[in-house]
Amino acid sequence: MCGICGTFGPDLDPPLEGMGRCQSHRGPESTGIFEDSLAKLSNQRLRVIDVEGGDQPIYNEGGDVVVVYNGEIYNFESLREELRDAGHSFTTDTDTEILVHGYEEYGTELFGRLNGMFAAAIYDATDQRLLLVRDRAGIKPLYVAAVDGGLAFASEPKALLQRGLVDPAVDTDALRYFLQLRYTPSHTTLFEGIETVQPGTYLDVQFSDGEVIQSMETFWTLDMTPDSPPSDPVTAVREALRSAVSRQLVSDVPVGFYLSGGLDTSSVVAMASELSDDPIHTFCMGFDDSKWDEREDARTVANHFETIHHEIIIEDEFMRDFPKMIWHADEPKRNLYPYYVAEAMADHVTVALGGLGADELFAGYVYRFSRLQELQEIRRTEAEQTKASMKSMAESLIDTQLSSGPLQDDAGLEDMSVIRHLDDPAQLYVLLNNSDVIGDTEAYETRAFGEALSDGPDPAESIRSHWSPTDSSLCEQALEWDFTVKLPDDFLHVEDRMSMAHSLESRVPFLDNELIDLAFSIPFSRKFTGTGQSTTGRDVGKKILREAMSDLLPEAVFRKDKQGFTMPTHEFVRTELLDYAERILDSPAIVSDGLIQGSYVDTLLAKGPQRELTHHHKLLWKLVALEIWYRIYIVGGEVTPPQSIDAYYS
Repeated sequence: MCGICGTFGPDLDPPLEGMGRCQSHRGPESTGIFEDSLAKLSNQRLRVIDVEGGDQPIYNEGGDVVVVYNGEIYNFESLREELRDAGHSFTTDTDTEILVHGYEEYGTELFGRLNGMFAAAIYDATDQRLLLVRDRAGIKPLYVAAVDGGLAFASEPKALLQRGLVDPAVDTDALRYFLQLRYTPSHTTLFEGIETVQPGTYLDVQFSDGEVIQSMETFWTLDMTPDSPPSDPVTAVREALRSAVSRQLVSDVPVGFYLSGGLDTSSVVAMASELSDDPIHTFCMGFDDSKWDEREDARTVANHFETIHHEIIIEDEFMRDFPKMIWHADEPKRNLYPYYVAEAMADHVTVALGGLGADELFAGYVYRFSRLQELQEIRRTEAEQTKASMKSMAESLIDTQLSSGPLQDDAGLEDMSVIRHLDDPAQLYVLLNNSDVIGDTEAYETRAFGEALSDGPDPAESIRSHWSPTDSSLCEQALEWDFTVKLPDDFLHVEDRMSMAHSLESRVPFLDNELIDLAFSIPFSRKFTGTGQSTTGRDVGKKILREAMSDLLPEAVFRKDKQGFTMPTHEFVRTELLDYAERILDSPAIVSDGLIQGSYVDTLLAKGPQRELTHHHKLLWKLVALEIWYRIYIVGGEVTPPQSIDAYYS
């Protein structure tokens, strides 16, 4: 795993060392630089495969094709044999070298042949061409920005803010998205002028007739209408997962495993235990609050597979470390607890395997899919006049609440907004996207957004751009958006940043090419069972994965409700957040600069930790994060290193 950065274009003099230094946590073990009159490339390496011989940049035989790269190619050994048979000579045993020889042999068709997680910059000096490519699921990040007639790129946006490459400023449209969705969808980031290379695409940048020209090309698209589902999907899922874990166990450094005791991480641990000759290392995070503590669940699985198990207890250090987490995340995320699991793992291993991606492949978000099935039934069965009446009533109730209702009565806004947007799948997805939602865009504009955010696009517009129009159900559309939008822009973003903060390579076996293709060939009905079909009387997500793992995992795993590495909002608000919020948001820059209404912050702080305000407290948590992020990245016009939490008090 690594960090990469660089520029492409004539007469550019980027602060290459500074760009690399600010993301050196991604690869602290070596730094390599390539420079010519057109391209400047840098790599910060974490040594995982071919520890001694794989430092970057890496070149082809003629030295005119060079690569810097972040990630792992899991099928590199078979590709290397193909390329050797085609006459290519290899000088290392690292997977990185596949990229230069594969580009020579296959051109951009190489990208569709790669099974792995990757963000790479391939420079062809002869053709004066730079290719910036990102893996099909968006596991590894890649950011770009236009600079002085050329292009700059990096693994983390903070590298693009060095020495004025890009002036730090907020993209207000993206911030509107972020405060409602918890992430910025599509190509946007919170930084004006910085965008992402999208999953499954590559940016083709060339120097021609004295100009830098670029085009975005797609090498892989999710197929939601496959032709041939497997005849025995249960066996197929189990074998594909076993193969994926086997591929991702390849490493020249120690490997460990996230373990929450839930289905996803336990499934990976089960396969790894079968495939490993020695006991594997597993890691779990816990809290003093037994309701949210997963350590007992994880112990059950660890004992079953006789792993070497490690536990981390989180007490009151979260706010103390919050600025560091935000600096690493490059976004004002609120729930960054994976930081602690990664920190503990990095003391023992260099590579970690986890369960991320299973929910997006196999329909794991039970609450959302249950709601969507109910809404699908209303759309199908209710008369148009009845639906119009329902929407009219919802409009009236929303208007009344937002014009004169108190904040603590806003809990019903989400349900009313769902009815208001009953005919709009993208709006329904936004409203049911996460547990933070207080209502639709009107609710945010009325309650919280300041003048600078008062006008802009609705997040649903961005969500729609990722939809392949079909006759699919609301649930199938949501599953597509889970994979193409929420997974890369939210969960994988956090996974990458919190692990890389501690120089830990985090791998995701569920996002193996074979498993992705298989999962989306299986009908939705085999993944999710609503109460109308369930024999247990409760809705069941990831049904096919449960069946595939039924005789391998302890029974307790299948009784466990979905949780993830998190903690209860109300308890956190009561014990930690409000005290810090009162000080950090006393005279906040996000209010004085017009992003957030001061009256909204003052009202929330005055009301204290009322359970009826939980949705608003989640937004308050994000606003505390936003204020810290804003001071780190925007105030003063330059990026500053994270300071202790006390430095952000007014």
